[in-house]
Amino acid sequence: MAVPFGKYELLRKIASGGMGQIFLAREHGTGFERLVVLKLILPHLAEDDEFLSMFLDEAGLVARLTHPNLITILDLTQIEARHCLAMEYVQGDDVRRLDKYSRAQGKPLSVGMILRIIADAAAGLHYAHQARDVQGKPMRLVHRDVSPQNILVGFDGGVKVIDFGVAKAATSSANTATGVLKGKYPYMSPEQAGGLAIDARSDQFALGVVMWELLTGKRLFKGDSDLMTLRLVKDCQVPRPSQLNPKLPPGLDEVVLKALAPTPDERYPDCGALRLALEDFALNQRVPSSSAHLAAYLRELYAERINAETDPARLDQLAEDADLDSRSNSSLSGVGGTSGRTSGSRQPRSGTRSKHQTAALGIPSPVVNDRTRGTSPMDRAPNAEARRVPWVPIVIAAASLLVAAGAAVVFMRQPTTTPPSTQPQQVHVEPERPVAPPPKPAPEPVKMVELPVITEPPGATVSVGGEERGVTPMKLELEQGAPMVAVTLALNGYEPVTREVSAADEELRLELRRQGGKSPGTNPKRPGSSPGGNLGIKTGR
Repeated sequence: MAVPFGKYELLRKIASGGMGQIFLAREHGTGFERLVVLKLILPHLAEDDEFLSMFLDEAGLVARLTHPNLITILDLTQIEARHCLAMEYVQGDDVRRLDKYSRAQGKPLSVGMILRIIADAAAGLHYAHQARDVQGKPMRLVHRDVSPQNILVGFDGGVKVIDFGVAKAATSSANTATGVLKGKYPYMSPEQAGGLAIDARSDQFALGVVMWELLTGKRLFKGDSDLMTLRLVKDCQVPRPSQLNPKLPPGLDEVVLKALAPTPDERYPDCGALRLALEDFALNQRVPSSSAHLAAYLRELYAERINAETDPARLDQLAEDADLDSRSNSSLSGVGGTSGRTSGSRQPRSGTRSKHQTAALGIPSPVVNDRTRGTSPMDRAPNAEARRVPWVPIVIAAASLLVAAGAAVVFMRQPTTTPPSTQPQQVHVEPERPVAPPPKPAPEPVKMVELPVITEPPGATVSVGGEERGVTPMKLELEQGAPMVAVTLALNGYEPVTREVSAADEELRLELRRQGGKSPGTNPKRPGSSPGGNLGIKTGR
């Protein structure tokens, strides 16, 4: 059942990370109620004065941003000693999933729809870049994690930039040190990948990468490893989109390539200018690109899902299966627990839950699972998984679950309507008693193990493939039998380090090295040879 929490009811825990939890909730007001997304920081972090100050500063910063193309922060409050953010609830899909699904359905986004998405995202970013504080001083805010996962397209045709979890203002007391990388590597600007100072034009470059990929259906900067991806970004060799998609209208290459210029001074002066260039191009080419056109396209593309989704009033059905643990004295203060699994557990477990989290929101198009995912106390017992209703709220929170100044959106997953495929087999039967072909056996569940990741000092951001998984100390989920993956650890004032690990390892332990200095000498458990600190990887699982 729903868990009362101040003026909210927690309907379902959507995600958890090293810094906080995200819930689908119902807010009760005077004469009204509405669905919201609630982000709570963990209790032990609230006891850290420095972190709490950063949380309040950055949450207050983002709460001042009000624009149709940004997720709205509804409330910043403290309930039962838990600091939390309430954000608007939106029905839609992120650009990455929308692009994959539309192509799988044979109805890819048209040039006009792509121009609308990018132009509206540019409008939201430009507003944030130009925002001023209460004294009227420019905040010079930079998102730093613009990517397809962080651009939401609502089924009403609205476009919203989400997840300012790693955004920083120039006036913030907790500015990120130069040389520390935050964001997804394939969508970084060359200056960001090089650890240099960045401004709003870095976000413009990232948005240009998203536009290039939507127009071509290809990845622009994607190497075999994180280091290779960063090298590709810094080299900044960008083919003309029309080379990969000859059907593009003439003149569009120039707009895209200007946004993707290697140096900031060669790009548009700001995202507002990029937006204007896209709007002018659509008008000159007479390309249908209005929000109304986008909404009509989405209603047709997602017709089955939209028709299947229930009225929000029926979300009590979700609450009955929310699997929220009863209140206790756990580290989560009773707001959703760990399903009885202790922090020291190292047992392999089924990857079924992860598949639900990364599924394309109930869409029948296949989506490839990431091999790793930050450890989350969301696992449900197998019997609960089997009996749950087929309506699953899913959050788009990008790579980071940083509760301070974040933004999120929840979707509803449609019920499965297509039965699993079966392979017909010849069966000798009596004519009057036909036998249906047997169903295809269910695939073996993916086995996952947890790798402890520990740094000295703690608090380093753990990233895989440019996507943040959490903060040390933490446990990183790895798929048994999968190839090694590159894990990057970064902490303000320390040199970032990348190491390769696999599910066969027992522990990743790293002593970080200060920038421009040396860390105290220790003996690594396995010799580490590159800059960044002393490394130990226990093997022999």
